Amino acid sequence: MNLDEAGRLQDAWKTKHGDKLCHHTRIVDSLIAQDGQNTGNLVCRECGAIFPTLRNPLPDSSPPH
Repeated sequence: MNLDEAGRLQDAWKTKHGDKLCHHTRIVDSLIAQDGQNTGNLVCRECGAIFPTLRNPLPDSSPPH
């Protein structure tokens, strides 16, 4: 899904539901930039909300080989 599609979902959600909260039960894998690259963000297919992908802030703690 790209930013334009997410924006259309956001507009449709606001028109239909106003300020009602979405439970974000239909999240897709990724938001795609105009150049086709993965932005690293997720999008709710229900309301169009965009979420940053959570990354582990801790350094790799796997044991050395």
